[in-house]
Amino acid sequence: MIHLSLRRVLLIAVLILVAAGIVAYRLLFAGLPDPERSLGSSGAQSILITDRNGRLLYEVIDPNGSKQVPVPLSDIPLACRQATLATEDSRFYLHPGVDPLAMLRAVWLNWREGRTVSGGSTLTQQLARNLFLSQQERNERSLRRKLREAWLAWRLERTYSKDQILTLYLNTTYYGHFAVGIEAAAQAYFGMHARELDLAQCALLAGLPQFPSGYNPIENPQAAGRRQEVVLDLMVKDHALSAEQAADAHKESMAFVSTPFPIQAPHFVMWVQGQVEQMLGAERWRAGGLRVITTLDLDWQHQAEATVNRRLAQLRPCPSGGDPRAAGPAGGAQCDPSASPARRVDDAAVVALDPQTGAVRAMVGSADYFDRAISGAVNAALSLRQPGSAIKPLTYAAALDPARAAAAGHAPWTPATLVADVRTVFPTQEGKPYVPQDYDLRFHGPVTVRAALANSYNVPAVKALQYIGVEALIDQAARQGINWVADLGFRPAYGAAASAPDPTGGAGQPWIQVENPQSFGLALTLGGGEVRLLDLTAAYAAFANGGRRVTPYAIERIETLAGDPVPAAPAGEPVEETTGSRPAGSGGQEGGATPARAAPAGATPARAVDPRVAYLITDMLSDGDARLPAFGPGNVLDIGRPAAAKTGTTTDWRDNWTLGYTPDLAAGVWVGNADNTPMLDISGISGAGPIWHDFMVNVLRNVPARQFARPDGLVQVEVCADSGLLPGVERDWASRAAKSGAGAPSGAAARSGGASATATAATRTVSPAAAPCPARRPEWFIAGTEPQAVDRAHLQVPIDVRTGQPASEVTPADALGYQMVWALPAEYQAWARENGIAQPAGLATADLADVGTAPGGSGPAGQPAGLLSRAPAPLALASPDPNRSYKLDPGLPAEAQKLPVTAMPGRELLGEGSAITLLLDGSPFATVAGPDYTAWWQLATGEHTFQAAGRRADGTQVASPVVSIYVEP
Repeated sequence: MIHLSLRRVLLIAVLILVAAGIVAYRLLFAGLPDPERSLGSSGAQSILITDRNGRLLYEVIDPNGSKQVPVPLSDIPLACRQATLATEDSRFYLHPGVDPLAMLRAVWLNWREGRTVSGGSTLTQQLARNLFLSQQERNERSLRRKLREAWLAWRLERTYSKDQILTLYLNTTYYGHFAVGIEAAAQAYFGMHARELDLAQCALLAGLPQFPSGYNPIENPQAAGRRQEVVLDLMVKDHALSAEQAADAHKESMAFVSTPFPIQAPHFVMWVQGQVEQMLGAERWRAGGLRVITTLDLDWQHQAEATVNRRLAQLRPCPSGGDPRAAGPAGGAQCDPSASPARRVDDAAVVALDPQTGAVRAMVGSADYFDRAISGAVNAALSLRQPGSAIKPLTYAAALDPARAAAAGHAPWTPATLVADVRTVFPTQEGKPYVPQDYDLRFHGPVTVRAALANSYNVPAVKALQYIGVEALIDQAARQGINWVADLGFRPAYGAAASAPDPTGGAGQPWIQVENPQSFGLALTLGGGEVRLLDLTAAYAAFANGGRRVTPYAIERIETLAGDPVPAAPAGEPVEETTGSRPAGSGGQEGGATPARAAPAGATPARAVDPRVAYLITDMLSDGDARLPAFGPGNVLDIGRPAAAKTGTTTDWRDNWTLGYTPDLAAGVWVGNADNTPMLDISGISGAGPIWHDFMVNVLRNVPARQFARPDGLVQVEVCADSGLLPGVERDWASRAAKSGAGAPSGAAARSGGASATATAATRTVSPAAAPCPARRPEWFIAGTEPQAVDRAHLQVPIDVRTGQPASEVTPADALGYQMVWALPAEYQAWARENGIAQPAGLATADLADVGTAPGGSGPAGQPAGLLSRAPAPLALASPDPNRSYKLDPGLPAEAQKLPVTAMPGRELLGEGSAITLLLDGSPFATVAGPDYTAWWQLATGEHTFQAAGRRADGTQVASPVVSIYVEP
């Protein structure tokens, strides 16, 4: 009986287990297709991408099949197969569809990191998931889905060989850019068949399935390049190639091109496609049945495309013996007969934004999307390029900001602040001298910030960056949408510095602190940090709208073909990982690429720029009179309505830019070559400028012109045009002249620069007297920063009209006249001599004590009265530059190889006319006097030191800092 009862219990237990197994099987695996009979279904409704008015840009017909071209494994290069296996499943040929070791490894890595950094899915599991599970189930992160996926993978492995499974995977995987399968991907990215792909191309494609929109090389080449490097490293670890082969492949330059197909605004459409994938998920995108209404204005897009092609044609050299007007519309020139045959200017990009919302109205990524010769498929509007001087407005915006200045403990600049545009040596981290030059290879002496920005002078911009600090410019750029910290590899610093107060006083993110910001160097303000045209245009849009940050967006809404709204995927949804070693955190957008985003939901944008600063930048960039010296009258930045604009050109002619805006439109243009070939004598004003001008004029033709809105908190003050200080009044000069008994000349005579105004006494005590400045202009200031000091650099110097020499106490009254002289401090003396600007001779120190200075040396709240007021060094060396290296030329006579050694006495030594002793390696080698204080030294090999020494009237000695140089044999 006992044995019978035990058997019954065991039988019941077995039946229960079988029943439970059947129930579990039905619950877990019910509804799964049979891999032996079905490889999943394809076919989906179209996706329509339209412009803002509903006009069709592109119709994606069945995204699962329209670009899916199956190929046999024999037509897929071994490198592509190895790259895929190294990245996705290095043990593919060793497991039965499920890899327990990979699962354990993933569990360990994820537990150690406290987040998902690796997955355990095999290549077969991925294939099963993509072929047989519904879109909803694919996105589940549940044990049930994992078990169902593992079961299907095991069934696949029982049904098909490893090579068949790998072939299915390579032919059904989505690579982005509307391409399903490696053959379609090869055509979509490289315009070739899969069998023609090389190692570098295979590694790039193998990295795409993990994050097709983020690693798209056409939209984000930097992120794609980093991902390619990861794949190559995995191939090395998998012993598929050597480290040398991987390095060579990573260095390979690749041209991207697509096979022609009907599409409008192709770069924009591809950018939108990537954003939709990020917003909805790749699976929802591939399911189709969507209508994507974008922000693009197709009419404006056509204007931009036509303008790019017309203007590029006019920049290219004419064929030998060709007619520059042949086949041109309305007789317009179609080539440049004066251009060197070596000139190459193949490409251009245009971005147009609504500055109030950030809606992208036009985007041209290249002159021809389908032209492989110019890498036309690469979207230059999203590529990192050097901006040249186009970045300068951000430097000056940081320098003008009172809140930032207060946080940093110094005074803000104003449009009237005077900056010395003279040859200046700046220190670098390496200790080598950095000597920037202006575009016209000249220096312009004392210039106001308004003139410096409007004419794009380089030395003042570098001095502005030196004044505010490199980190301040990095932060200002970040506030306006240029993320150098992410794009160029810098990280925010942590600790107390990271919690520094917001210098703009806004409610935005904390002031960014950057580790080692000086590694950018002062050349950052001249374009040393790369930017995207889209981001830089958005940064300018912040000036146009009064200081609000603009985030560009391309999608107004997404709906089904029936008109129902389509919600975005939940933010932060994890991405399914595979056994491949994917970099931690790479599921998100890499490299600062533009985030996926639809029309804003009405949130108030963060303040990027003080509204008063934004207006001052706009006022300076729209001042046609201020930019006349550099650009001349009737230049392309004038579009017949209020508009602010700035050009930029890199020193090697590789990139040129024009960016500008009205209250209604912000537009940016880049011109260059995708392979970085220099263009030869094409600047922002001749290359990008005409495209910007024509586009703005054409698309705004029917838009009423508007003035830029001026915010509260600004005051307008009349200042001296050449110093930025208050002009003073006639009685200031008259009172000084009366003390000496001399008659005051009339206003006209005083400004004529000639001799006039006879004195009334036979002999006089005569001395120079400050006179009102001859040229004045109204200037805008943020309230509280306007100047309080009176300009005293313009002097009426008494002269003896008989000799033209300075008058003395015994000069007869009928021979006493006055001459207007612009008295400049010591740092300008060399510039004044080179430009023929006479300086008062023989003036005593007392006579120059108040030249260009303010009472107390500053204005309100420590504001500088002008850079003329800063105390110069008593004695310095203007030449040679510190730490400069020289090399002897064996082809020249030794006596012809000489170096100028030039002293620069300060105001006191100048007034006393003291001789200066020049020392070589600690010993005197020359005594020099004005006006140029220069001696020539014959180069000799080795390291040498130079110093200047002088003596004040009281006998005390003054010495300059020691300058070291090195002469190579």
